[in-house]
Amino acid sequence: LEPHERGLSEAAVGARPAEGPMAAAACAAARRGAGGKATKARANAAKATVGGVRRTTGKAAVSKVVSTRLVRSLLPGLHRLTKGKAFRAQVLRAFLRKRLGPRGFRQPSVADAEALLRGLARARRADAAESAGPLGAWQPQGVRYIDPQGGTSVNNLQGSSIGASWATWNEYGNVYRLSKAEGAKCSYKVACTNAFKRLSCSVQRRNLDVVTSEGEKSSFKSCIVFEPRRIGIGRVAPQWSFIYLHSFSTRGVDYLDFPQYFNISGAALRVVIPTAPNQEQTCFKNWTVWKGNKLQWRRIKFTSWFDYLTDRAGKAENDVDLYSLLDMRARLHGLIRREVQRVGDPKRVIVGGASQGCCVALDAALTYPEVLGGVVGLVGHVLGSTPLDPAKPSMPLHLFHEATDQEMNWKWVQGTEQRLLDAGFNVISHREADPSGSGHWIQEIEGEWIRSALRRIVHGGTGESTSASSSSA
Repeated sequence: LEPHERGLSEAAVGARPAEGPMAAAACAAARRGAGGKATKARANAAKATVGGVRRTTGKAAVSKVVSTRLVRSLLPGLHRLTKGKAFRAQVLRAFLRKRLGPRGFRQPSVADAEALLRGLARARRADAAESAGPLGAWQPQGVRYIDPQGGTSVNNLQGSSIGASWATWNEYGNVYRLSKAEGAKCSYKVACTNAFKRLSCSVQRRNLDVVTSEGEKSSFKSCIVFEPRRIGIGRVAPQWSFIYLHSFSTRGVDYLDFPQYFNISGAALRVVIPTAPNQEQTCFKNWTVWKGNKLQWRRIKFTSWFDYLTDRAGKAENDVDLYSLLDMRARLHGLIRREVQRVGDPKRVIVGGASQGCCVALDAALTYPEVLGGVVGLVGHVLGSTPLDPAKPSMPLHLFHEATDQEMNWKWVQGTEQRLLDAGFNVISHREADPSGSGHWIQEIEGEWIRSALRRIVHGGTGESTSASSSSA
């Protein structure tokens, strides 16, 4: 995945993965206190009044009302707390104070908590003659494989069905529903039911044309596009867009058989996976391949997002050719701009990538003129040459690191992440070992990390669940 992967041959560049796109490359500050003396409070109140307008500060300034929809998303956590046993409104009130209080939500009264419980337990009308159970919360657990010892492509997933331009499979999880407890007045309980959902997407292999801010036309070849699709309906208009950039020496088309890496239930998400151009690497100037009697020996080219000047074998950050980085930044900005026009809001466009793709994804997102929905970066880091825009501290940066990674060694990668934290950026960092033991060349865990970050960005910060109808069980 990085230039120091000695032993790669030109024949191995872009080879199709056996266990996933990344596996293919392996083969080739304290809370502020409120209050004080009355005189101090009056002085602060005077300072908060400017030009006759009172500026509210403290908890009241960010107080938000707890909605039924929000509480529904927290049902999995409430089930863990109550262990499926009966409880009253006071328990919900204490639960919400702990979970939502630090986030600025107004503490509901006992009567408000009781009203929330009644609303969550209310049956829904399915049609004129019948009623359905209350709307539940869906918490996905992941996919299951037909052959646990086989590959991780979509055709090995339980419930998979593949057409000429679409794929369908099962996502397994739990549905949590609130209902009134029998034999106890004003008591409720949360029930958990095993279930699965049918997920689907359309699959396209195509070239993508882009226009830079300077008006220059360019294109990405051999790209994969997964469009949102509903079973029985077909393709639907995307509400979100996710641009994912592959690792060094792989290709966007390597993800053709892995749509489950990106698909999350409850979101009309379009996924765009471009392929980087073939280019020589300065750090590999002595790597050549025989091209025949006419061309003779030529330097090996790699699919890469920019040119590496050095190869420090994972011991430190490599130097990059700034001209190649700036050129790719302009092209990726054109691709991002195209997706923003499609979904209508820059905060509904997410950028991500793996290894070198992570580096250039962070660079593109942090230098784009508008604030995007977020970044999903795997086994990579922010480049030392990437400027940090102080106007984007709220943009979530989900960064995942493999604990045994020797190519992006945590000893120096940690410093690049600290640079983001010191600048006040919203970094959500996660570090764990890939169960496959593949180190930097992550396998199935790549999809798990991507989906977990997308759920948090698309479905909100609770990280609990999405809505599920009674037909999910």
